[in-house]
Amino acid sequence: MRFYTLDTVFTFGRHQGQTVSQVLVENPGYLNFCLQVLDHFALRREDIEAWQQQYPRLQEQMTDAAWQKLDEKESHLQAELERQQAADDDNDDYDSGDYYSRDDADRDTFDALTDGQYGDYDDFNGDFDSLRDAMGY
Repeated sequence: MRFYTLDTVFTFGRHQGQTVSQVLVENPGYLNFCLQVLDHFALRREDIEAWQQQYPRLQEQMTDAAWQKLDEKESHLQAELERQQAADDDNDDYDSGDYYSRDDADRDTFDALTDGQYGDYDDFNGDFDSLRDAMGY
């Protein structure tokens, strides 16, 4: 879903190549149509309310069904943003070292590579080049 602004250029339909502001002058009902029919098309409520002063025909063209669809799209977007934020917060906790330290991850990698045959991780000071030399690589 994409939120259009006055400067957004239509890349589809009969107004392809025109900006939203041009369509508002020529055919504001087209925005009403796009809001109701196209899942990828969205406008922000506060933008529309501001545009209604500059483009009075828009207020006449906006139907209740278009306002309802707009509300659905905004709530859907808000829920998606909250899900993404929660996922990002979970990832931030993991990446920040709350679950493991870099040293622990290197230790696990060392153990997996050597199976204990080349001594302890600390013997190589965490230097994988030295480990590779000891292993003959």
